[in-house]
Order: sequence, then structure tokens, then C-alpha cells
Amino acid sequence: MTATLAGLIDAALETSVAGSFSRTGIAARRRLFSWEPVTTDLTGRVILLTGASSGIGRAAALQLAGLGADLILVGRSAERLAAVSEACRAAGSPAVRTLRADLTLLSEAQRVVDDVLVGCDRLDVLVHNAGALVHDYRRTAEGFEETYAAQVLSQHVITCGLLPLLQATPGSRVIVVSSGGMYAERLAADRVEFGPDDYDGVRAYARAKRAQVALNEQWANRHPDGPPPTFHAMHPGWADTPGVADSLPLFRRITGPFLRTPAEGADTVVWLAAADEPTTSGRFWLDRAERATVKLPWAGQDHVEAAELWEVVCRQTGRRP
Repeated sequence: MTATLAGLIDAALETSVAGSFSRTGIAARRRLFSWEPVTTDLTGRVILLTGASSGIGRAAALQLAGLGADLILVGRSAERLAAVSEACRAAGSPAVRTLRADLTLLSEAQRVVDDVLVGCDRLDVLVHNAGALVHDYRRTAEGFEETYAAQVLSQHVITCGLLPLLQATPGSRVIVVSSGGMYAERLAADRVEFGPDDYDGVRAYARAKRAQVALNEQWANRHPDGPPPTFHAMHPGWADTPGVADSLPLFRRITGPFLRTPAEGADTVVWLAAADEPTTSGRFWLDRAERATVKLPWAGQDHVEAAELWEVVCRQTGRRP
């Protein structure tokens, strides 16, 4: 098959949405582009993953462990962290460290930063994966809506705090796990955080995921010539994870046979983390390829709104890199 024909089929899958996001998409692309398994030796590299105790994060951790990486795993549940830590050691990671933290709180995000800085002299990859879809409005003790706090503000706190360590590590990169759900929401800097009166859990999640992609571009634009890291956002497609089962049970019942495995959802995370050197920064990825950030003309993002959101987040977190 020619590269042109493979590209046309890939584009058709992407246009269809369901054909792209489902397990059909990754299976087709694996064959279209003759993917090779990721086999990069990551011995000596240090990778931090948030949301590492289940779903996409756990699957990514296990695959990276199999490549020999040293891992720092962040999650809420001490029990689940212990289980994934043991599994990662069995998979081949020579060093696994766990940090229990509730990233709905910025103070907990800062504690993660402090703990990492004490114990590490390098950081090769930072993977932001933490965050759940919740259907009821929850305001944190620090005064923010929970989804926005965990998936936007705490990510900024951690990236800012660990930036010097990333900059000191050649070839480092930051990877944000977003969601295809973000395609349904337009970026508006003053509407990312929901209030209690109009709260919609699905839309709050999608807006946070849209914000992640916009902020990823801001990070890249503000560090165009290095030093490292490079910045990448991706989405895993539709994967059968505990989060989907808990938060979107009807969606799972309807699409169950077509959902990706967590390992398939994590493939692009691992691919980005293990690449010799990402050639671009600030892009959005699915299935090892750059993807558009806008599918619907009324649900996009522009640089003005993204820059305004950057200022809002810097002000709310008290961190400006």
C-alpha cells in the first residue's frame, strides 16, 4: 500500500470519529503504517506519571517499566499505588517510587514537586494523566471546582515546579493526556471553571481537556527555542478504563465491544515518552500522529483566549514560569 493511500484511509478514519477513536482506529493504523513495538531502552531515565494507579496511567506505567525506566507514580489510593508499584517492578523497572497525593488540591501538587526535587537529579518525562469525570459539583477547600483544580491548575503547579529539573535533563518532555471529548467544547478563558448553578460534569471534563490542549500550546510557544522540555498533548481514543465504567456507564454499555484496551489507549503516551527526540512541540497526538485540535467550527480555540487562560491560571496558582 502506498503512503498516499494509507494517509487517505487514516484521514477518513479521523473524519468518522468513531472509526478513529475506537479500537478499529488503532488496529487499522497499526497495519496501515506498519507500527513497530516500542523497544527503546529507557534504563537510567526517570519518568513521573500522575494518575498512575489505574486505567491509562497504570497501562503506561507498566509499558514504561518494561522498557527499564525508573518510575515515580502519583495517585490517590495507597493500596492501588502499592499494587501498580509491585507490578512495575515485576515488569522490569529497576526503581519505582510512589507518592500519594490528592491533586484536586494545589497544596498537594506542590508537595509532589517538593518530594520529587528532594529525591531526583533528573526528570526525563512528566506525564500528566490524573483527573476524573465527576457528575456532582465539588468545591475544594482551596475554593476551586474539583475538575478544574485537578486537571488544569495542579498540572500548572507541577510543571512550573519541576521545570528546572526538566530543563536540566537533555531530551526531556512533558506529555498531557487529554480526551477526545475536548472537541465538543470551545475554549473561553472565563468559562473553563464551572460554578455550582450550571454544573455539568461531562462538559466540565471536556472544558478542562480543551484547556489542557490550549495550555500545552502556550507552554510550547513560550519556550520555542529550548532548553528542553518539549511539550505534547494527546488523547487515548475510547478506552475501557475504570474511569469510563464509573463515570459513563451508558456510553460503555453501548460502545463496549469497540473500546480500546487501556494498553492501546496508552500506546501514544509510551511512544512519545520513548521517542529519541520529538520533532515538534505544542502538538496534539492520537495513534502516533499529529491531529487537528478543532473538528467543529463552533468548538475551537484561538490564541487570544489561550493567552488569556494562561494569565488566569498563572494568577490563580501563583506560579509564572
